[in-house]
Amino acid sequence: MSGPVICSKFDSSGNYLATALVALDAHQIKVQSTNASQTSLNTSFTLDKSNRLTNLSWIPSTDNLQLLALCLTKGSILIYSPQTNEIVSELTTTNNVSVLDFHYSKHTRSGWSCDIEGNVYEWDLGSFTLLKSFHIGEYIESVDSINRVSTVMYNTQPHLLIGSNAVYLFNIKQKSIVKTFPGHIQPINSITPVGNSNDLFFTSAKGDRFINLYSLDKITTKSVFVASSSVLGVSVTVKDDQSVLVVINEEGNLEVFNNPLSASPSQTGSTPNKKKRKQVGVSSKTFNGSITLTRPKDEIKNPHDSNLFINAVSVISDSITFTWLENSTIPFFDTIKWTDETGTLLLDATNKIITKSKPNLKVTQHSTVNGHDVAAPKLYTEGHTIVSDGSNIKHLAEDDDEEDQDESLAEKLDKLSMDNKSGQQKSRRKKLEEARSGVSLSIILSQSLKNNDQALLETVLSNRDTVTIQNTISRLDPYSSVMFLDKLSEKIQRQPNRFEQFSFWLKWILVIHGPVIASLPNLNVKLSNLHAVLLKKAEALPRLLELQGRLNLLNDNTDLKNEIFVEDDVEDEYVEEGSDVEYIEELDDAQYIGVISDDDEDEIMDGVDDYEESEDDEDDDDEDVDIPSAAELVTDSDNE
Repeated sequence: MSGPVICSKFDSSGNYLATALVALDAHQIKVQSTNASQTSLNTSFTLDKSNRLTNLSWIPSTDNLQLLALCLTKGSILIYSPQTNEIVSELTTTNNVSVLDFHYSKHTRSGWSCDIEGNVYEWDLGSFTLLKSFHIGEYIESVDSINRVSTVMYNTQPHLLIGSNAVYLFNIKQKSIVKTFPGHIQPINSITPVGNSNDLFFTSAKGDRFINLYSLDKITTKSVFVASSSVLGVSVTVKDDQSVLVVINEEGNLEVFNNPLSASPSQTGSTPNKKKRKQVGVSSKTFNGSITLTRPKDEIKNPHDSNLFINAVSVISDSITFTWLENSTIPFFDTIKWTDETGTLLLDATNKIITKSKPNLKVTQHSTVNGHDVAAPKLYTEGHTIVSDGSNIKHLAEDDDEEDQDESLAEKLDKLSMDNKSGQQKSRRKKLEEARSGVSLSIILSQSLKNNDQALLETVLSNRDTVTIQNTISRLDPYSSVMFLDKLSEKIQRQPNRFEQFSFWLKWILVIHGPVIASLPNLNVKLSNLHAVLLKKAEALPRLLELQGRLNLLNDNTDLKNEIFVEDDVEDEYVEEGSDVEYIEELDDAQYIGVISDDDEDEIMDGVDDYEESEDDEDDDDEDVDIPSAAELVTDSDNE
């Protein structure tokens, strides 16, 4: 189910709907008529806070008066009458464990219930007494709990269908297991016998998208129907020679299987080959059509509007009746045909989308349509309800006695003396206030607190000027500051994202009026809301500090790595720089080898930087030696 809905079921005639809702801190039962033309029935009953509901079931009664069996977590069953809007009786057991299912049997004319520990009970609904009980563990060791129970006729005797993960056919008289049908991996959440047949029944499981069809004559599964997602509810009916199976999936949509009781073509078709093996596998079918509820395109504001969740479905004759919630608490109904007078299937290979506009709900409409009294307090919206945590202990300190709630004489005297002191200090404050700059909103704030004007209070809180906030709090009465603290704590609980804005007001209230507030009596009760809020905020401080330390460490490591990379780049640039003096090895070798001519030497030397001469060159210049040429040597030799 979706949202606050615990469970929702139609009666066997499809004329009434029973819905179990979560209303604040209690569970509520609502019963409504699906047809407005008939005698309308709109009742609402709220259970005690100690009673938590797990399931509900319709009990047909005489004189067209139907009852509801409310299964509770504490091990008892309440019998509720919608016509009189009261609890008729309570069925109690010695085991204080959750009751998971209740079933009225037309075969035994009694009620059957099962609990989470595997106990089965039979009840006399005339005198509301216990007839018999047994534990399933005495007959099957592997079964610990029972989720669903139903009754069928087998061999002209009433038998129980007990659903755990598998389904067991139990003989009531002999107290023995007759057959075991292979079930689901998950716990079974529905056992639906076919109305016109005592032989067939459907089962579905929690978190499973398969629906199994069984026959009491066979142990194996007869057919398997595959939904698009997990199955939440099942309804089946037979009309003439046709049948239909309607399923609610976990998205809140309806899926329709046409003629689920008929044999598949693969099973009935004849094959000419005699040597062909006989088919042993189980046939499976997918849905033939679907039904989806949605808002008009101009009204879609969130994902819920694009797909309205269907809570319950009932198939009676040729009509499919389904319901959904408006405003999270008000059921609405609609009906669609699945076959016409000629027997034509209307939902075959179709995905029908039904558009539902959001209704304009008024208090007068609630009083006539949805069972709400106009004289009662104003209706609240379930989606706007604020649920506080258990750290607020203000309600524990409150006393129901009116005398204790009144101020004592000592408190009144303390208050008068405080007023006198504050009156003497007003003249001194005025001189200080005149010297201050800025604007004060103390008068508007006092009026909003005294008249409980939320709109006027919001105008004051919207100011974020620190000077204005300080001036406003300094001119505020100390006793009004306590009321202001209480209002701030409520707003922080409702709007946690505005805590940063309210923190300035909290700071200056504690700084300026802290000593006066600390001297007030019953301070722990008056400031319990604020203490709960600040305690919740302070719990996150150590983790935030730890996260801040980790972030600082990561930033330091990143900065250190960046510095190391910069130093490496500088060193690389320094190494790649060229030298100011260039050494040419060819020139040095050529002077001794004699390979290079004078012209080449001059060309090479043009590229050499000879800006500086060495001391050896200067000495060579000072001591010049005359070397004779080759011609002179030849002439001298001839003369000789």
